[in-house]
Amino acid sequence: MFNQKSRVIEQDMKEIAKELEDYYDKINGSTFLITGGAGFLGRYLVSTLDYLNDFILEKPCKILLVDNFITGIKDWIIPNKNLILINHDITKPLKIEEKIDYIIHAASLASPKFYYKYRLETINVGIAGTTNMLELAREKNVKSFLFTSSSEVYGNPLSEFIPTDEEYLGNVSCIGPRACYDEPKRIGETLCVNYSDVYNLPVKIVRPFNVFGPGMRLDDGRVLANFVLAAIKGEKIPVYGDGRNTRTFCYISNFIIGLYQILFSNYNREPFNLGVDYPEIEMKTLADIVSYLVENKEVKVNLITGPSDVYTKSNPDRRCPNLTKVRTYIGYNPKIGLIPGINRYIQWIKEELVNSTSETLKENCRLCGKSNLKSFLSLGKTPLANNLLKKEDFLLKEETYPLEVLYCSDCHNCQLSYVVNRDKLFKSYPYVTSTTKTFREHFEKMAEEIIKEYNLNSNSLVVDVGSNDGLLLKKFNEYGVNTIGVEPAKNIAEIAIKDGVKTVINYFNDEAVKEIISSEGYADIITANNVFAHTEDLKKMISNVKELLKTNGIFIIEVQYILDTIKNLTFDNIYHEHIHYFNLLALKEFFEKQEMEIFNVQHIESHGGSIRVFIKKKEGQFSIKDSVNNFLMEEKIFGLDKFETYENFAKKVYQIKNDLNEYIKKIKLENKKIAGYGAPAKATTLLNFCGIKNGEIDYIVDDNPLKQELIIPGVRIPIKSKKYLEESLPDYILILAWNFAEEIIRNNWDYKNKGVKFIIPLPKPKIV
Repeated sequence: MFNQKSRVIEQDMKEIAKELEDYYDKINGSTFLITGGAGFLGRYLVSTLDYLNDFILEKPCKILLVDNFITGIKDWIIPNKNLILINHDITKPLKIEEKIDYIIHAASLASPKFYYKYRLETINVGIAGTTNMLELAREKNVKSFLFTSSSEVYGNPLSEFIPTDEEYLGNVSCIGPRACYDEPKRIGETLCVNYSDVYNLPVKIVRPFNVFGPGMRLDDGRVLANFVLAAIKGEKIPVYGDGRNTRTFCYISNFIIGLYQILFSNYNREPFNLGVDYPEIEMKTLADIVSYLVENKEVKVNLITGPSDVYTKSNPDRRCPNLTKVRTYIGYNPKIGLIPGINRYIQWIKEELVNSTSETLKENCRLCGKSNLKSFLSLGKTPLANNLLKKEDFLLKEETYPLEVLYCSDCHNCQLSYVVNRDKLFKSYPYVTSTTKTFREHFEKMAEEIIKEYNLNSNSLVVDVGSNDGLLLKKFNEYGVNTIGVEPAKNIAEIAIKDGVKTVINYFNDEAVKEIISSEGYADIITANNVFAHTEDLKKMISNVKELLKTNGIFIIEVQYILDTIKNLTFDNIYHEHIHYFNLLALKEFFEKQEMEIFNVQHIESHGGSIRVFIKKKEGQFSIKDSVNNFLMEEKIFGLDKFETYENFAKKVYQIKNDLNEYIKKIKLENKKIAGYGAPAKATTLLNFCGIKNGEIDYIVDDNPLKQELIIPGVRIPIKSKKYLEESLPDYILILAWNFAEEIIRNNWDYKNKGVKFIIPLPKPKIV
């Protein structure tokens, strides 16, 4: 189902669909295979067909989206019965059982930033990948095969060959810094023409000229991506070299219309320039235009040396197509000009920055900084776990974000690929620590143990980062210990302040640290319970911890333990707030690099299994306990330093999804009613991943009044107070807050006596 949260892309789709009206008969019921379908061009190619399926076509077409995600982005892809995602490296042969009518071979690393980084991969996809796709086209006897080449095949044309037509043979260096991209495109065209001659394949060739627009990665590195992002952020616009080189820029909707027109044409074996031929504009002038359109007068143009020879020595002086051929043969007529196109692109980037963060995917490990990250578990696109809906929002479509976990081969850390803007997560928050007896007892015991172990008194200061309603600090206060909390959620912080717990309403940033030092002094103990896993910039957090902590102070964190998550299959603890999923192997290396040292570790039961880690400054006097080495040994024996361990975990998670759905399906076939108990964040993950919606579960009860009369996002299941169980007695209660299952069953034993059965979903669904 077409699902673009961007209003700009949706507008583009409507316009593209209207322009392609003459081709609906060809698209109707056909099967399209699009390589590089998660890339910039691929996103629009796929979205166009997906939009036509939903709103235009009588018989939907089938879309086979092929990508290996080396640079492509998954977050916008929502597979359905007509949109099939195939994660595949096309440098290896691809087997498809069904018929294929059209192949668009758009796979390529087109940005200099990426093709310079992945040079051999770029060569392989251009040569081996193109060969494999042509072989597939021959096997399937396709109606049309389109190869997206590049204007780079012309190299750096001499001025008398500008505007450049398709007959120009090029001025290309086969050993220059751009050759890893240019030469595979030239060879790809040669392969296409020869396959056409030898096998009579209906092959078309498109040479794009500087296409831009929504869907480009914000870290793409190409001109307009750099210019617009810098201008919006108020930074200097980076112009490489002297800024005198010129380009023409084609807005993406123009290009997509032209590409489909060429695909469906009868002009085989023909290369076509595709872009716009006016205006040819200098980069300095373009930067000034972007600054003007962003309406930021403070932004200045900054002439700098490019990051590599790709951007400087080998950067073509001019690039402008002659479009006579495509206009004459195809009837191509680009309608979106440069200024309207840039305006749309600016609007889209602003949407992206508001809806997410300045970067969509993380390329490097947040602990060690290395780039050897591997995806092992994707839970699809889900709404934010704690962003419960109000009744008046029921008809609105909430935002969803990819929920994917990556493993670092260097330090063994696990982290989310995608980070949501923290203000969306934490500025208003429905979770209150004091709601459950289990957590009240947990934090009371924690405070008592710390006070006793480290001889805290009225001269001591304890700071709790992410202090919520002050539950932990209340217990320290009872023993006369001075405390202060740091909590960004104003609605929750005000509860703590009302209860007498001093609280700074802020994130744990430089400002908060200065305020605490000024009013309270330096800390003996800093605690961060679960919030450590919520923090994207951990190095900055530790810098602030070291600033606030006394020389012999202690930093204590509690984090969900990935070993327990894997052992117990508690995957629903994965949601957007939890950026990291820690083990001690990764934490030990990280803290050593920050001039700190782990000296004790304890296993605790909260959140389905967590660890409490005690960290000191390098110069701190605490001796390292045996627990540290014991945990490290257990992790290595279990295999937390091997990717296969995480892959096997993912397979079991997907099986749980199938098992729980079968459980629910069987109960509903018996016309039984199911209610849920507990609406923790993990419930949003579990229900959305498994696709268990309103109707399969009639309602959920929760003891937290802040959640009652709200709605679980995505699946749209209402949350009620406990008394609703009496008003609408279910046959089964699915315990979504499974970590409190024993407490929930004990407190609701009367319902069991009335014949109600309890379902505990993890690690394997069971009835009690």
